[in-house]
Amino acid sequence: MKNVKYGLALAALCSGSMLFGQGVIDALRYSQQDIRGTARYMGMAGAFGALGGDITTLSQNPAGIGVYRNSDIAATIDFSNQVSSVNTEGNKFSDSKFTFSCNNFGVVWAIRFNQEAMKALNFGFAYNKQKSFDRTYKTRYLGITSASSLSGYIARLSEGYSANDLASNGNYDPYDNNPWLNVLGYQSYLINPRSATSSLWSSIIGNGTEASGDLYVREKGSIDEYNFNVGGNLYNVLYWGIGVTVTDFSYHLQSEYGESFTNGYLPNDDGSIGSPNAEGSYVMKNALRTNGSGLKANFGVIVRATNNFRLGFAFHTPNYYKLTDTYFASVDYNFKSGNKAYNDVAETPIGSYSYEFESPWRIIASAAYVFGQGGILSFDYEYTQNNSMSFDDPYSIDAFYKTNQEISEMVSPVHTFKVGGEFRISPQLSARLGYAYQTSPVKSEYRSGQEIPTAGTLTLFTLDQQTNYFTAGLGYRFSNVYIDLAYMHRYRRSELYPFSPLLAEKDNPYNPDQTESTLAISPKISTLTDHNNSVVLTLGVKF
Repeated sequence: MKNVKYGLALAALCSGSMLFGQGVIDALRYSQQDIRGTARYMGMAGAFGALGGDITTLSQNPAGIGVYRNSDIAATIDFSNQVSSVNTEGNKFSDSKFTFSCNNFGVVWAIRFNQEAMKALNFGFAYNKQKSFDRTYKTRYLGITSASSLSGYIARLSEGYSANDLASNGNYDPYDNNPWLNVLGYQSYLINPRSATSSLWSSIIGNGTEASGDLYVREKGSIDEYNFNVGGNLYNVLYWGIGVTVTDFSYHLQSEYGESFTNGYLPNDDGSIGSPNAEGSYVMKNALRTNGSGLKANFGVIVRATNNFRLGFAFHTPNYYKLTDTYFASVDYNFKSGNKAYNDVAETPIGSYSYEFESPWRIIASAAYVFGQGGILSFDYEYTQNNSMSFDDPYSIDAFYKTNQEISEMVSPVHTFKVGGEFRISPQLSARLGYAYQTSPVKSEYRSGQEIPTAGTLTLFTLDQQTNYFTAGLGYRFSNVYIDLAYMHRYRRSELYPFSPLLAEKDNPYNPDQTESTLAISPKISTLTDHNNSVVLTLGVKF
């Protein structure tokens, strides 16, 4: 075994580049938005920005609170089935999870005035589960080579480091001085120096090696919003609203990536690369938990241009988060080469790191037409300035300079289009339909095999493509009580990478004579398809 096992250690002892770290993928995760709320809101695909009068509008267009003529209290329960399917070179794997939760509740207190100008002043509070991260997926990789192996990826990232840099010698702890992924790869024999003095590395999987791999990922957590709003009604024409939102963020990931092989390469006693006679397997495990809270403000107006036509506009400031990551990684390896056995567990320290994150700002423009007592047709357009996201460490000047630059280069603004309709079948019964489309948050050129920088030991990531929502619902009113039912199907495809591609280097500064080639790293890219089916029920009372 090349290392000693390390106990509890604070990641603050490490430099910023050696931490688990934050990258473009983390920023995309923190900024995700979903269509969630009351059954009426979801039944019309969230196209409510010019309508108001619904608890969920407190988190979308706060001017919707000004439309209320009566006080209102409502709660929503959600029963969802998340099916995640992965297709890797024709091999398909599916996982399904069922969840039951209360994803929305709130209250609006309406105060009427007998004045010509100020018709009402309303106050509201609403809780809304903005996003659920709950899903499980897995896949298998066949025909792995050095270029498509995690060990090959780590070998490329280790160029320029010596064996002494990554080894544990006496009281020297390499995790305090060098990237954890590189150290972990060397401590578990996944990579080995090409010679005693070389700064280039070889993977345990090389020419003639037969290998396969397995990936398993479990995600949990949610983004929960607590909205505090005030709004009013001027002349029954202009409705306004101001809101403050407190956000609770929770994300937990556990992943396992393993490879099994025959005819692999382990070092000889003198440190040179041995013949391809090794066999065995290894599993790299990662655990990440992110928790924190954020604060933002919302402003909005709704204008009743005519008795039937309404326009809405809302602006959401960035969400200013304070977050903390806790993380751990290990490699459980079991190799055999000739008469020698290599089996143990290499571990990183347990790390914790706190930082700040600024989410993108958003604007929502809306229009709706009310057909008397017959129904409603509504449209929303939402623009999210995703490439304005940024990380910050208040105790370091340039800790995230490179990451923030990568965000601006790789991330694209997101456009969301929503259309919804409601048809009143009878004075008590209404039917609803809706559709929403959301563009990809990643620029197209970075979804075609270019390098995506990752941080720490967690190398896997997904790049989302477009998202589609199909919705339908029913609503029934009797006296002051209302009950709404909705069904939503969300469909999204993503590209799943076990690690990032790396282009071949023609001019390697650590190998100026080009006597040893530097290979391109080309992971097997899978298609991850998410189907989420939700049945939502809202019960409310107006008083």
